[in-house]
Amino acid sequence: MTRALSERGRFSGVQKPPSVGYCPAFSDTSTTTRGLNVRKSLVALAIVALFSAPATALGGKGEAAKGGSNGGSATSCNLPESNAESLVILSNYYPGYWWDHTDLTITVQAHPTATDEQLKAIDDAIATWSTTLEDCFDGLITLTPVSTRREADIVVHYVPSAGGVVFGGYAICGDHGCPNILVRSDLPPSLGRDPYSPEYLGWVTLHEIGHALGLGHTTNLLESTDLMGYGWPDLGDPVLSDCDIDALAFIFAWAIDGTEPAPPAEGPYDCSLD
Repeated sequence: MTRALSERGRFSGVQKPPSVGYCPAFSDTSTTTRGLNVRKSLVALAIVALFSAPATALGGKGEAAKGGSNGGSATSCNLPESNAESLVILSNYYPGYWWDHTDLTITVQAHPTATDEQLKAIDDAIATWSTTLEDCFDGLITLTPVSTRREADIVVHYVPSAGGVVFGGYAICGDHGCPNILVRSDLPPSLGRDPYSPEYLGWVTLHEIGHALGLGHTTNLLESTDLMGYGWPDLGDPVLSDCDIDALAFIFAWAIDGTEPAPPAEGPYDCSLD
């Protein structure tokens, strides 16, 4: 089984494919390097998380956007645009990294020291994705919280000090499942930096769930403030965008077209189709 490890952290090297990259465990791009570490079937992808507003503020139902396999109308919501040029489709690089069902489930396993504010931030990120999917796909694609890991397609683990200076969050996904999303908040004391705020923890969670759903990074990775870019927060607030949702319609084209489950077509998904 091919697995993809998506994370926010520090490596050195060259980004290949475009979906692969990373951001620092703390926001200081002047001191970071970006790249890829690949070890056989385990692929380390740098991931950063972002979030712009609650689902209710992301746009309601309105003019349909384009995003199906044939570029036709596939979603029923109108979300903000971002500066993403295109989005990488992870299954193009990691076979099996796509969903063969649309009624997805998710749960959280948190460290006992997690505060109410931290847990709420993680839950809010899940709720944002759940509401957005429900609104944009009219119930065809859903993300439902469940109580146990056994029931869940996606599992978010909150481990406060995981990652050190390497990452702030990552997702290990495999064939039609993503049982290991890891998010953290506490930085090593030697850095002299405050822990992530609950808001920032929510951003990390939101981004990692995007990867679990099948979204790669923006191809203009370092310049984009899209949900799946790395330009935020230095270049502006992050945006859960219409391109993110349209790319998911591209990924789930088999469900939208009413055909048997099948991997997505070749990407990246062109955001100019919006």
